[in-house]
Amino acid sequence: MVETHRDGPMRLVIALGGNAILRAGEPGTIEEQFRHAEEAMKPVAELAAAGHSLIVTHGNGPVVGNIVLRGEAARHEVPPMPLYIAGADSEGGLGLMLQQALHNQMVRIGLDRQVATLVTQTVVDEHDIAFATPQKPIGPYMTAAIAQARAEGEGWHVADFPGRGWRRVVASPRPLRIVEIDTVTHLAASGVIVIAAGGGGVPVTETADGTLRGVDAVIDKDWTGSLLACAMGADAFAIMMESDVVYLDYGLETQRAIDTISSAQVEDLLARGAFEVGTMAPKMAAAAHAASTCGCDSFVIGPSALIDAIERGTGTRIVAA
Repeated sequence: MVETHRDGPMRLVIALGGNAILRAGEPGTIEEQFRHAEEAMKPVAELAAAGHSLIVTHGNGPVVGNIVLRGEAARHEVPPMPLYIAGADSEGGLGLMLQQALHNQMVRIGLDRQVATLVTQTVVDEHDIAFATPQKPIGPYMTAAIAQARAEGEGWHVADFPGRGWRRVVASPRPLRIVEIDTVTHLAASGVIVIAAGGGGVPVTETADGTLRGVDAVIDKDWTGSLLACAMGADAFAIMMESDVVYLDYGLETQRAIDTISSAQVEDLLARGAFEVGTMAPKMAAAAHAASTCGCDSFVIGPSALIDAIERGTGTRIVAA
């Protein structure tokens, strides 16, 4: 059982990357996705065994792009699916995989706790500048030629990710409010492990009379995770990525790992463009926001580093300035 660096159970919000389930270079079969989900949920099950209150959110970037591609391939047979509906589709499907994977991991260690996936809506501002400047990558990597053809033929916004290829990019407005936050809070208070706000939640705008309308965008799951952490009064907020720590000057001779750093220092590095836009920058910004706004320890780490981060405060840790 995990022993933490704080006394007693903690309230934890864990944000998994979309590549925790669907990885580059693989066909992306359902069997592969379930296998990766089980790997990702193993440390989460250990935290559950320690009695912590757990909220899990996750990205959907590769998956939601593939859902859209399938819809486009069948557009002559069935009506096209709006991006926000594809997001809801991914939230349910990925949530089911994680829910079942976590259940199975807990069964293996003799733990009986309930897990529930909640399809969640997230309010955004319809005038957010992000709608005019798409930066959020979704879907698989493409060659430059395919990306150009998609841009010209289908009106896609595309961007080059050096060394990896081109991807479609879409609007990613800042999340303002999670519509179902009271339900998440109630479930968590009842001891349920909640999987919520997958893919950042389904983006919606809210009218003056309180009605909601879906909008085509993909919200950054780390920013929604930060919102969740503050709304839940989390003790710690962990953002998962591929490597165990964040690096400055990544890939250069001057590359160096970041351990404990203040939110003010992170904001200064962000202002100087130290982190890649659309990938590492939003992770660090969201982690710094949670640390400075609600005072919780924030971590940007790999799955294998999760237990040590919660137990001993290791890895890339962002604290209030």
